Amino acid sequence: MHVNPTGSNLKNDAIPEALAPTPVDAIIHISITDKGLRAYLNIEPPENGGKTPTFESLNAALSSQHISYNVDLEKLKDLASNPVYREDILIASGLEPVDGINGSASFLIKTEKVALAPKAREDGTVDYRDLDMVENVVKGQTLCTITSPTEGSPGFSVQGKVLLQKKGRPAPSYLGRNTELSPDGTAILSKIDGQVEFVGNKINVDETFYIKENVDNSTGNIQVAGNLVIRGMVLPGFFIEAGGNIEIAGAVEHAKIKAGGSVKLLSGVNGSELNCSGDLKCKYIENSAVFVKGDLFSESIINSTVKCGKSIKISGAIAKIIGGSCIAGQNIEANTIGSLSNVKTTLELGTDQFVIERQQKLLAQVAELEAQNEKLIPLLDILIQLEGSNRLIPEKKKILDDVRYSYDNNLQTLEAAKIELEEIASAMKAKGFGRIVCIDTIHPGTKVLIGEASRIITDSTKNALLYYHEGEICIANAR
Repeated sequence: MHVNPTGSNLKNDAIPEALAPTPVDAIIHISITDKGLRAYLNIEPPENGGKTPTFESLNAALSSQHISYNVDLEKLKDLASNPVYREDILIASGLEPVDGINGSASFLIKTEKVALAPKAREDGTVDYRDLDMVENVVKGQTLCTITSPTEGSPGFSVQGKVLLQKKGRPAPSYLGRNTELSPDGTAILSKIDGQVEFVGNKINVDETFYIKENVDNSTGNIQVAGNLVIRGMVLPGFFIEAGGNIEIAGAVEHAKIKAGGSVKLLSGVNGSELNCSGDLKCKYIENSAVFVKGDLFSESIINSTVKCGKSIKISGAIAKIIGGSCIAGQNIEANTIGSLSNVKTTLELGTDQFVIERQQKLLAQVAELEAQNEKLIPLLDILIQLEGSNRLIPEKKKILDDVRYSYDNNLQTLEAAKIELEEIASAMKAKGFGRIVCIDTIHPGTKVLIGEASRIITDSTKNALLYYHEGEICIANAR
């Protein structure tokens, strides 16, 4: 017999209905983690005969938390059939956003200044005067390639909310002076021929390259695509070249200069070679070989070989030409020509040295092509005869084709060369001749050539104007 807490007797040990345990149904807990990307179920088991979870109850629990994206319905069904209690069960997975990739730049130029070092030659030796100081570029050259940023893609939380991605940032702008983006935006291009530098996170291309000191062992030889300005001297043995103009403050001693434009020397040149396609302005030229396509302006020329496409104008306090030879396509002007010691000085007018050089090249080319065709003719005749009698084997047929091509190509080149030679001859004949003007004295020992005429000065002559007339060189008063 069981005794209840009140002390009364109960028949047959019966428990009153009011004191029976209350059934408790399974309790479904929902948790959302990872910034909304994961949803978990955790089920407390039923008690006292309570109800187990059903598919509907599980689904309702998810809906109460607005979980609707990528729910694992198969797992829900399985849990309804075979409940798992007091465990976190992944029931829904969101879509993680994919961040974009930042844009990037790949440089095709030097971005850091490095110590200058001699350049190795192909034969393994070292050129101690080639320090690779300047990085030249040409118009349209690619200086940097650019990779565009990507957008990425958004994601979704388990509650169906859009999760925004981080879009890729564009690469920094490296555009500097005289640079531009390619039409498709994938490259930085140079707008000019010049020298490129990477300074302050910008790519700059400049028409003019500046050297603040001398050109010496600290700089090595200098070659630039644009203009070149040198604040100091050019020391012996060095070579400088510019696609544009050159300006040098100091003297040029036993060096080589080449310019695609004009040259301005605030001092002068001694024992050197100078070649420019524009004008030359300097104080003096001594013991040098000078080639100028434009005009030449100087205060003196001494013991030098000068070839000038236009006029040679010597002016200033000294204004003299002594020794060597001066050839000009137009006029020669100076205060003094030659010297009291009868130093041999040669002046020549009317010969455009650059046209003459072209004429000589064409004449040599014509002679070579004519000689080649003379050698081809006998072989061509034999092969043509074999072809006519059907005895030309395939190998020799190819030889015949090659010989015909060479012969015909030579004829076309010959015709073009002869036409150009005729044009040069006509232009030279029609050009006429310039004048030689000597304001002070032209000394004995001076030889003058104008066209086909020549004259040697035997007496000191002042205020002289020399010109060509009817096959002779005449002298008149300059003023």
